[in-house]
Amino acid sequence: MASNSEAVLTELRNEALHVRRNIWRSLRSAGSGHVGGSSSAADILAALYFHFLNLRAEEPNWPDRDRFVLSKGHANAALASVLARAGFFADSHLDDFYGYDTLFGMHPDIKLDGVEMSTGGLGHGLPVSVGMAIGARLQKRAFRTVVMLGDGELQEGSNWEAAMAASHMKLSSLTAIVDYNKIQQSSRTDDVLALEPLADKWRAFGWAVREIDGHDMAEIVNTLDALPYEAEKPSLLIAHTTKGKGVSFAEDTYTWHQNMIDDDIYAKALGELGEPS
Repeated sequence: MASNSEAVLTELRNEALHVRRNIWRSLRSAGSGHVGGSSSAADILAALYFHFLNLRAEEPNWPDRDRFVLSKGHANAALASVLARAGFFADSHLDDFYGYDTLFGMHPDIKLDGVEMSTGGLGHGLPVSVGMAIGARLQKRAFRTVVMLGDGELQEGSNWEAAMAASHMKLSSLTAIVDYNKIQQSSRTDDVLALEPLADKWRAFGWAVREIDGHDMAEIVNTLDALPYEAEKPSLLIAHTTKGKGVSFAEDTYTWHQNMIDDDIYAKALGELGEPS
């Protein structure tokens, strides 16, 4: 079956909807959390985990597995959902999200199967991912490394040091994805510290760059399947997304970067998201 066949795309869209519903479910259990940035990443994470990444849930430390690092660790509710859907742990654990004596903190923890790095301190995921890609080369293994960054996270200088190193070392097995929802914790990203011209900056650092609609599943799949974009260059995918995607009152606003979630809000959110087909 072709990777961009309608049957495949429908399945991936359904997975993304499961992810969004589980984000609200998990954070309702926690009472609050980072809805906005989790929801903007849902489509890309669904495509990565159910189409692109080579993983074995039954063998989480398989040496040849692809590595995924969620550098924007505040989107852990989305990562927890895809890991549960992929079989790394029981779905019921999503109801214990951020609870006492739980598997989950509000950010990823490497003690959990399927998590490659404890993240949350922004600006660390790309440097460590560069090290993972170097490790693949030294070990003569074919695994790929993918790291997801937040757009506000790019204000951290460590990312640009790592970007320069990855280009110098010609790490074509490394892909960085920017979840470009254009809103960070307290304001629009442009108002805090403007990023544009973002694509040109990464090209100037020696990366091969593509830009997509981060909610168009066909475009996501085709662009992932085209990796690496150029020989002997790391790849950057700029995914234009909407903060809080899928629920109107949470979309495109910093007030839902993180917020309280009660039963009424949860019911309204699920009503807007609908059921998977």
